Amino acid sequence: MAAGRAAGSTEWTVWRTARVVTSIFVLMVASYYLVVAFDNITNPTNPNASNWPFVQGVLSGDGVPADSGFEWRFIDATWFQTVSYIGIMVMETLTGVVLLVAAILGLRRARVAAAWSGAQRWTYVGGILGLSVFMFGFTVVGGNWFVMYLNSKYNGLEPASQNIIHTLGMLILVTAVLIGSRLDPDTTARDGEGMAGG
Repeated sequence: MAAGRAAGSTEWTVWRTARVVTSIFVLMVASYYLVVAFDNITNPTNPNASNWPFVQGVLSGDGVPADSGFEWRFIDATWFQTVSYIGIMVMETLTGVVLLVAAILGLRRARVAAAWSGAQRWTYVGGILGLSVFMFGFTVVGGNWFVMYLNSKYNGLEPASQNIIHTLGMLILVTAVLIGSRLDPDTTARDGEGMAGG
């Protein structure tokens, strides 16, 4: 009986596999944020490789029709543009680092559902950080307050939407696996055996 339990605690169940796959997906999202942050930090002035010219253009309204009626919202102050750009880089970096931690913990704890669940708090923290950049920062502030949707030169709404979808997809997948693991009638027994054996 004890040997059977020991074997059962190490078997690759559907939900253990799902936890590993989900953690790998979190790792891919983390890698994306880290690469984006790295590009912005190491090549800030290249208009094709960073957000600096983009941030300047959006905040100053460069590319928005002169008769839009939103001229009073635009900010030409270099210090404000610089602070905004640094803020974006910091948030992207934090998102990537937190999600990297979440992915590593998730992979290490995938055998036991309860342990894996505990690690997912970092996924949710990283997810909300990422959404704060692209949903709030790019879509709400840049897209609507600074009317990026009218900007013919600097319009990042489509890439921002893609990033939002990736981040939301990650959170939805994590939540689904959390719920599925908990609803599995054998999860509690396996977790107890795994923790007792570990």
